[in-house]
Amino acid sequence: MQPTKDLCSQNTHIIREAIRKIALGRSLERIDMAPGGLSGVGTTRMIHGYVAKVHADPADAEFADYGGTVDVGEYPDETASSEPIIHKGVLLAAAKDNEGGVLFVPALFSEVTMLLDAATRHAYITGYSHADIIRLSTHTEVSIGVTETEQLDPMDDSSPDYDRLEPTGNASVTVHTTAAIRSTVKNDKDKESSQQITAESISQTVDKASVSHTAEKIVQQVNKTSLAVTDGKVTLGDERATEPLVLGNELAQLMLDFLTECSKITTPTLMGTMPALNVPNFASLTSRIQKFLSKTSYTK
Repeated sequence: MQPTKDLCSQNTHIIREAIRKIALGRSLERIDMAPGGLSGVGTTRMIHGYVAKVHADPADAEFADYGGTVDVGEYPDETASSEPIIHKGVLLAAAKDNEGGVLFVPALFSEVTMLLDAATRHAYITGYSHADIIRLSTHTEVSIGVTETEQLDPMDDSSPDYDRLEPTGNASVTVHTTAAIRSTVKNDKDKESSQQITAESISQTVDKASVSHTAEKIVQQVNKTSLAVTDGKVTLGDERATEPLVLGNELAQLMLDFLTECSKITTPTLMGTMPALNVPNFASLTSRIQKFLSKTSYTK
C-alpha cells in the first residue's frame, strides 16, 4: 500500500506544480531566479534614493556603457548595508530606448523612486522630485490643459464628485500636432486669447486685437486700425493706405527756408523800401520748428 500512497502524493505534487506554472507563467521563473536578501515582494523592490550621476556627457568614460541612464544612491534607511549602495545604469523609463514616448530626466541629487527587478537586475525611475528635462513625443497629438472647477466640499454628502463639478470658466489648453501648435486661454469674464503656430504662419488673437506673421508680411490690427509691414513698405492705419508719410527733417528744413525767405520780403513805400510789419513773428515761428519733430518715432 505504501507505494500507492507515495504515488498519489507525487501525482498531487505534479498537478499542484502544473497549476502553479499555469497561474504564474514567467513570474515563476523570475521568482526562482531571484537571489535572496532583496527585501522585496515577488521579484520587484521599490527603492527611494537620490540621483548620484546623470550619464549625459559623451566625453565621459562611462558614457559608452551607461549613456542615457542615471546612477541612483540608496538612502541609508532603505538598506541594511553599512556601505553606500549605488545602482548604476538606472533607466529613465520602463524601456531601454529613450528616443520616443515619454522621457523624464531627473536633476542631479534630486530625490527619486526606482523599481528594481530582482531577477534581471533591470531598474528604472518611477518618480522624481526635480527634473532637468521633460519630453513628450507622440505620433499624432499631445494636449496639455487646465480646467478650473468649483471646489469640492468634503463635508457635504450631497456635493458632486470631481468629474461632476461645475467649471468656473477659467481654462487653458495647448494642443500639439504635426501640423500646428494651438493655445487658448479663457476666463470667467468671457474673455479669450489664442495663438496658432504652423510652419508658414503665426497668428495671435486677444479679443478684438490680432497679430499675424508670415514670411511675406506682419500685420497688427485693433478693430479696423492696422499696422502692416512688408518688404520695403510699412502702412499705418489701414493696410490699403496710399498716402505717403513725410520726412520730418526734410519738412523742418523746408519750413525754415520758407520762413527765412518770407522774412526778407520788403514793400516799397513813400518813405522807401520797408520790411513787412510782421517780420518779428517769423523769428518766433522759426524757433518752433524743431518742436514738431518726434523724439521717439522715425521713418526713412
